[in-house]
This record gives sequence, structure tokens and C-alpha cells, in this order.
Amino acid sequence: MHKTFVFLAIQLMALTTCCGQNNTTSAHRIFAGTGKQVKNLEPYPAGTPAGPAANLAIGNPFGIEFSENSVWIMSVDDHCVYRGKINGQKLHRVAGNGLPGYTGDGGPAEEATFNWPHEVRADSAGNLFIADTRNHTIRHVDKVSGIVTTLAGSGQPGMSGDGARGSEIEFNQPHSVVLDGKGGLLVADTGNHRICRIDLATGVMKTISGTGEKQLPSDGGSSLHSTLAGPRSLAVDKDYIWIALREGNSIWRIQRQTKTIHHVAGTGKKGYTGDKGPPKDATFRGPKGLVLDDLGRILVVDTENHAVRRIDLSLNRVDTILGGSKSDETFLLKRPHGIAYKTTIGYVVADSEHHRVLLGK
Repeated sequence: MHKTFVFLAIQLMALTTCCGQNNTTSAHRIFAGTGKQVKNLEPYPAGTPAGPAANLAIGNPFGIEFSENSVWIMSVDDHCVYRGKINGQKLHRVAGNGLPGYTGDGGPAEEATFNWPHEVRADSAGNLFIADTRNHTIRHVDKVSGIVTTLAGSGQPGMSGDGARGSEIEFNQPHSVVLDGKGGLLVADTGNHRICRIDLATGVMKTISGTGEKQLPSDGGSSLHSTLAGPRSLAVDKDYIWIALREGNSIWRIQRQTKTIHHVAGTGKKGYTGDKGPPKDATFRGPKGLVLDDLGRILVVDTENHAVRRIDLSLNRVDTILGGSKSDETFLLKRPHGIAYKTTIGYVVADSEHHRVLLGK
């Protein structure tokens, strides 16, 4: 009997330490991905890949989105968008054929090609907006027809298009998109160090922040005339547009009514310091994901620190909640990117170079 208990204890230890993790808490688990990289030489056959989320290979997941009862995952290795139920019972490809390129406009999204798409958003009807980063475009997938079109961007890098629409607009590696709740789509035009707004009724684009100069903003200044340093990720609520500056190693927000920009967290220097202290005194290293929880706290994917950190402005405090200094208690992360939050289940994080998506509370 004693030998049996010893054997079971050893087995339990092996399970909790496999795959570079010590998952000692039930608050975190694998939501999607097998940990295997995806490498394609041929387009996917129709209807594939599909299956339970945790059994499906998701190569280098980046952007993640919740919409109603669906979750959307952007997979960079195969340049695809996947959709599934929030219970994770099934995930299936809805856009991208598995190969890189810039083809397919006017046809089915599943047969189209994208090039390192980084982020996806869905409106209330289920229409998709995709930051097709290395094609320098924003693409749209119609929910009813499944047809993909280019909403904005010429397909070539550049910086132009204020007051223009469609292919007259030039972006330089747009990474993030978010619906602003007022009929517009915000675009983090990362390589141009600016944030743009596309009016979805007219298609007309306007710059709302960023001069094109890579520099930290001036706290309290005009958002339109402010500099930015690599805006990488966006989030919105009724009062603010929240911005993660990748090159600026900091978090900022635009007050939507006054159109002024304000410092939230990060000194601007690279580092991994400041947990349990004031957010403005903390250091980050290349933040690349951003979302707000139902308590108004900001969850930041601190990519190059392999961590997710939470900013609580009511407590004037920042903490690591996943990976990083909490790796032994949660999961060891490897260059995580996207993050999404839903009140009923918590947050999901793209643990990108481990080729999986994690769920946390």
C-alpha cells in the first residue's frame, strides 16, 4: 500500500511540472493549443483545422477577442483566424488558407491569404476586422457572406490617407484594431507611431493621435499633436482610449471628451520592476497586449518580461498575475502577446511561443 501511495505522488508531481510549468492553482489552465508549432506548405483543406480547442495546434497565437458567446484567436504561424465557443469545446478556422500572401478579396475568407495578421475584432453582428500587419492593411470579413475585403490600406508601407478612404490610405505595419463604440474603428499604426480612426459609415480615415515621431507623449497634452513611441495595442471604455506603447515601454490613455493624453504606467525605460508599487514608477519591456477587466483594472501583456501584469489605479498599484515572477505559481510564459477578458470566465492570454492560449481568473 505504501508503495502505491509513493507511485501516485510521483505521478502527480510529473503532471504538475511538465511542459515547463508548475500549475499549482486551479485558477489557470490551458484553453487552446497543443504546444506544437504549425508549418504549412499547402493550403488547408476545406473545413480544417477544427476540433476541441485544447487538442488543436495553434501556431504562435497573437490577437484574441471575445464576442457574445464566441472567442476568436489569431494564429500567426499559419496566418489564420479561428473561432470557437467560450467553453473551448470546439475551434475552427474562419479566415486564411494557411499560407502567407495578400489574395482573396471578394471571395471566401477561408480561401484568402493574410500576412502575419496580428489582431482581430468582431462587432455585435459577428463581422470581423483584422489588422493584416505585413500587408499594411485592415481587412473585413462579412459575417453573412463570409466574403473578405480590404477596408483600408494600399498593401504597401507608407504614411498617408488623412481624409481618404480604402486603397488611398497607407499604413506601416498596423498591429491593433478596436471598435470605439461610436461607429469607428481605431487602428494602431505602429510603424508610423500614430493612431487612426476609420469611420465605418463613410470609410474615411483620420489621425487622432501621433505626429509620426517616435517619442514618449507629453503628459496632459493634446492627443492629436502628441508624439507616440510604437503604439502596439488598444482598448476602449466609455471615457478613455487605452494605449500600450511598445517602444515606449509604458501605458497611456486618451481622454475621449477632452482629447488629451495622460500617463498611466511605466517610466519609459526597459525593465521589470515596480510590482506592489505605483504604476508610474514601474518598468515594462515591450508591452504588446491590453484589456480592461470588469473592475476597471488594466491587464497588460508585458511581452519581453514573459508576464501579464495588472494595473489597479484605485489602489495605485501594479502586480504580476501570470508568468514572470509568478511562473512557479501559474505558468511559465514565452513572449505572450494578445489578451481578452470576459466577466463570466476571466481572461485568456496568447502564450505565443509556447503555441497555446491560457485561461486565468
